[in-house]
Amino acid sequence: MNIEIIGVWPANKGAMLMLEAVRDRLQRDFPDMRLAAPMDWPVEERLRASLWATPGRVDRRPTLTSLFERLPERLHAAVGFIPRDRIDVILDASGFGYGDFWGLPKLDYRLNKRLAHWKNGRKKAILLPQALGPFEEPGMAEAFRGALDRLDIAFVRDSSSAAFVEAVAPGHRAVRRAPDFTNLLHPELPRRLDDLRGLPVVIPNEKMVTGKSDAVRANYLAFLKTAIDMIRAAGKAPFILVHEGAKDRALAHELNALLDTKARIVDEASALDTKAVISVAELSVSSRFHGLVSGLSAAVPSLACGWSHKYRELMADYGCPDLIVDIEKPDSWAGKFQLLLDSAAAPGFRSALAAKGEEERAKSEAMWSEVVRTIA
Repeated sequence: MNIEIIGVWPANKGAMLMLEAVRDRLQRDFPDMRLAAPMDWPVEERLRASLWATPGRVDRRPTLTSLFERLPERLHAAVGFIPRDRIDVILDASGFGYGDFWGLPKLDYRLNKRLAHWKNGRKKAILLPQALGPFEEPGMAEAFRGALDRLDIAFVRDSSSAAFVEAVAPGHRAVRRAPDFTNLLHPELPRRLDDLRGLPVVIPNEKMVTGKSDAVRANYLAFLKTAIDMIRAAGKAPFILVHEGAKDRALAHELNALLDTKARIVDEASALDTKAVISVAELSVSSRFHGLVSGLSAAVPSLACGWSHKYRELMADYGCPDLIVDIEKPDSWAGKFQLLLDSAAAPGFRSALAAKGEEERAKSEAMWSEVVRTIA
C-alpha cells in the first residue's frame, strides 16, 4: 500500500510529530506500506525520515516530477518514486492549513487540485484531525465544500472548527471529531538530556509576531521575560526550548538577551527528543500548539499563549480552560503565571490532567480504528 502524507514539512516539529504518529500507528496494520511525501521536500530530509517521493502538487507545465512519472516502473522503485496513479491513500496532516487565515490558494493547490486529478472510488483521502475555518472570505465556503465531497473522512479537532465546518457544510457525511493524535507518542528522554527532567520550560513561537509591528514583538518578548522572571521568583530554574526552526531560535536568543541572568536554550533537531523534553518538565509556558499537546498529554501543568482558536479549544479539552493568557492584556499576566504555579503545586491537579490525557488518547485510538477500516 502506497500512502502519501501531505501538509507536513521537516522544519516544523509539530508536523514531524504527526508524521511519526502516522507511521507508528499504521505500521501495526500495514507493515508493508510505503509512506511517502511530495518531492518538494529537501531530499536529505526525506531520506532521513525514510519516506518515498510522490509528485505532490498538480502542475500542468512540464516539470521534473512529470519526467519521473514517465520513467519505467522498475526505475521508479530504484529512485524511491511513487507516481500519482500508484498512490492508494492520501492523508492530510496539515494541522491548521484551511480557512480564511491561510486563504483560498492554499486550499486549492494543496487539497482541491490534487484530489480532483487523483481521487476515484478505489482511492482514499482522509483529512486527519486538524483545526479548520472560518470560511467567510470569497470562494472559501464553496472550495471547502468541494474538498469535503471528495474526502472519505474529515476529522475536525475542536468544537470551534466543527462549528465553522457545520456553517458551510451542515451535516456533511464525511465530518467527524477527534483530537490531535500526537498524544499517542511516548518517546523516551535521551540520557544526555536527563538534567532537564523536572525543570520548567518556556516555549516561544515566532508566529505570534510574524508580520506584526515592533510594538507587538516587544510586548510578546515582555510576556516571555515575565514568565521566566516569575518562575525564577518561585525558586525554579526555567529553560527556553526551541520548538521549530531559525525564527523561533532567533526569538529565543532575543529573549535571552533581555534577561538579567541568561537561561539555558535547548535546541534539539529531533521532534521526538523535543517532545520527550517537554513531557518530563515540571510545568510549561507555551505558544506552540504541539508543545502544549506534548505537555498536557504527559500531565505537565501548562499555560497557553496562542494566536488562534485551536489553543483555547485544546486547553478546554484537557480541563484547564483558565490556563490560557491574553497577550494583549499585560495586567492579567502575573495572575495567570501565579495560577500556573498554584496549579502545579495543587494536590490532584496532575492526576486530573492525566485522566484527561487518557480520555484524549482513547479518542485518538478510536480515530485510527476508523481510518484503518476505511483504507483497509
